[in-house]
Amino acid sequence: MSEPSHCRVKLLAKPEVSLSQAVASSPGLRSVGWQALASLTLKLNPTLTAEVFSSDFPTRYGTVPSYFAKPRAYGMGGVIVESGGVSLPKVKVYHTVQPLSLCLIHGYHANFYGQYEVAEATVKLMEELGVKRLYILAGYALEGEPVCCAASTRSLLEEAEKAYGLKPGYVGPFLGFSGLLAGLAGNHGMDGLCLFGKTKPTPESPERPDREASEKLYRKICEILKVAP
Repeated sequence: MSEPSHCRVKLLAKPEVSLSQAVASSPGLRSVGWQALASLTLKLNPTLTAEVFSSDFPTRYGTVPSYFAKPRAYGMGGVIVESGGVSLPKVKVYHTVQPLSLCLIHGYHANFYGQYEVAEATVKLMEELGVKRLYILAGYALEGEPVCCAASTRSLLEEAEKAYGLKPGYVGPFLGFSGLLAGLAGNHGMDGLCLFGKTKPTPESPERPDREASEKLYRKICEILKVAP
C-alpha cells in the first residue's frame, strides 16, 4: 500500500499559453537567489498561478539555516500572520505572458521527509504548464566569478558559456527545495541551468541578505531572459 500524500496543489489561474521557461529559487545562502527572484517578480508583476501546500512545511524551523533540514528536526507547524491576515506556508507559482511567457516559482523548504514530495509536485505542475527550461537562482561561497553555473546537460553548459560567459565554479551539495527541483526537472526531460551568485558566508546569520550579490545575479538572469533590469 502506498503512503498517503501530504502535498496538495491548488490551481488558481491557469495561463492560456504554454510557459516554456521558468525561474525558481528558495531561501538559502545569504538569500542571494531568493532576493534576485524577488526583484524579477517585482519587475514583471506576474499573476499568481498556483500554490503548493504540504503538511511537512514548518512555520518555524528547527535548524539553522532552514535548508539544513534533518530527520529529527522538523520545526514547528502553524500559520504565517501578515498585514492582519493568516495563511499557510506554501510554494507560490506565478506566471506572466508579457513581455515573455514565464513561470516564477517561490520555493519553501519542507522538513527532511517532505522535501522530495514537494519538489516532485512542483515539477509535475511545471510539466502541465509547458515548461521546457528551468533556471534556478542560488548563492555560493567559494572563490570564483560573481556568477557561475551548473547545468543538467553538457550542451546547455556549453550554451551558457558561449552565449552568456558563464562557467562552472561551484562544487558541492545543492541543498533544499531548489537543489531537488534542479535534479528532478532533469529527470522529467527539462533543461536545468543553475546560476550561483558569489557571496561570503556568515556562520552566525547564514540567511542574512547579500544585496550586492543578489543584484549581480538578478542582472544576469535578466540578460538571459532578454528583460531590461
